[in-house]
Amino acid sequence: MKKVKYIILSFACLFVMAGCSDWLEVKPYDTMSEDDLLSTEEGFKKLLNGVYVDLNRDELYGQTLTVEMVEIMGGSYQIGTDPLMWGNYMDLDNRNFTSDYWRTRLDNTWNKAYALIRNCNTILEQMESRRAMFTGDNYNLIRGEALALRALLHFDMFRLFGPVYKLDPTKKSIPYESSTTLQVQELLPGDELMRRVIDDLTEAERLLGNDPIITTTNHLVSHVTTEGDNFLEYRTLRMNYYAVQALLARAYHYISSYAGERQQEYKAKAQSYAEGIINVAPDHFPFVDKANVLGSPANVDRIFATEVIFGLTNVNRNLLFKNNNDPDHSPQPVLRMKPELLEMPYFGGGDTYGGSTDDYRYIANWKKNGNDYYFYKYADMADAGRIENTIVPMIRLGEMYLIIADLYDEMSERPVMGSWVNKLRVHRGVEEMDEATYAPRYLNYEVVRELYGEGQIFFFFKRNYSSILKVFDPVSEFTRASEKLYVVPLPDTETDNRQ
Repeated sequence: MKKVKYIILSFACLFVMAGCSDWLEVKPYDTMSEDDLLSTEEGFKKLLNGVYVDLNRDELYGQTLTVEMVEIMGGSYQIGTDPLMWGNYMDLDNRNFTSDYWRTRLDNTWNKAYALIRNCNTILEQMESRRAMFTGDNYNLIRGEALALRALLHFDMFRLFGPVYKLDPTKKSIPYESSTTLQVQELLPGDELMRRVIDDLTEAERLLGNDPIITTTNHLVSHVTTEGDNFLEYRTLRMNYYAVQALLARAYHYISSYAGERQQEYKAKAQSYAEGIINVAPDHFPFVDKANVLGSPANVDRIFATEVIFGLTNVNRNLLFKNNNDPDHSPQPVLRMKPELLEMPYFGGGDTYGGSTDDYRYIANWKKNGNDYYFYKYADMADAGRIENTIVPMIRLGEMYLIIADLYDEMSERPVMGSWVNKLRVHRGVEEMDEATYAPRYLNYEVVRELYGEGQIFFFFKRNYSSILKVFDPVSEFTRASEKLYVVPLPDTETDNRQ
């Protein structure tokens, strides 16, 4: 039981969130005994909530895996040349992970991810013999969410530290921890690691088969009321049934990059899951109301909140903007896109590149100051108390269209690729592109427009082993795909454990 106590106490300080709105209402439990937490349904809910809260740490989705480190790796930001200000980011841009700064940063990300994985395992192991205490369908909901969170964390650690799956899915990657044992686990081949990710997600899908989100229009603004039980409300802020299906689409899309004997099977599953989400989206994840973006509304919906299939709730979300993208941020460097790239091709080029300043994504998220553009997706709304002001998107509707489009990579399939992108573009206020001449580079531009600042661009490019566009003035200059570009070395804490 000492191991359980350590896990519980690691969460305690994170639950004192005075003044939070009701969707975040979580009571501190640092004074609760282990027996209370592990012998009541409420205790298991608190343990699970602790995982969600800790996902917002800077080491994970509170910065590193969303708006900062992986975005730099995906070529999203212009990195300066002054080593005094940009030195650490210059190292990252050049994939120099040998500095003390980046070795520590990578250690912290890895350690936090696996600590939360072990917390999920504690929940899963301890609840197994206590099924009778759970009411309604809460046993299945808690278990399904814990399995899905465990899969999510492993998948993201694999996408960051694992090999390029498209080149060789059998290369050793990372361990998959499915118990609370402290023994060092073997490094699994990439295909075996992904099999376990998909197994967990498939089981979570089954367990979440009665998720309240299925039978209600339970998106963020119009949530179902369930007699005050927040656990069953605001399901898009939890790992809900549709979020699991969207992650299955993402996972199958990732492994379908390898041209093996099961490639077509994986492509079919990725498309099936993505289309399933698209089909239910009008009721559950409707496209953003343009009135909430255009015409200078008082509270610009910069994240297109209704389209978020799963998002974290971070009451300090504004720090993602303040610490990374705020033009007034000092003395640290401000992360922003190279102006020439933003103006062409991402939000210019019209018929040639598909960019437009009429794009909702441009209008909502970018502001020009002098010659530079600044990214405002995570800046506070005028009404900072709104639920939309706390959300960090983890997976959104637009990605489902991009996943399907990316499955059609043969020359003869390019018009189909273009047709799926156009289905998305009509909801972004821009004209459709010529489907007959559509090409993967245009899809890459669309990925940047849709997913900028959410930590997915690097992983999308790694999946395809794409070159990364760095300069567009006037000749395109790419950083060519290589294993150095896409494979991050295992952290010191992990390699030290194996010596």
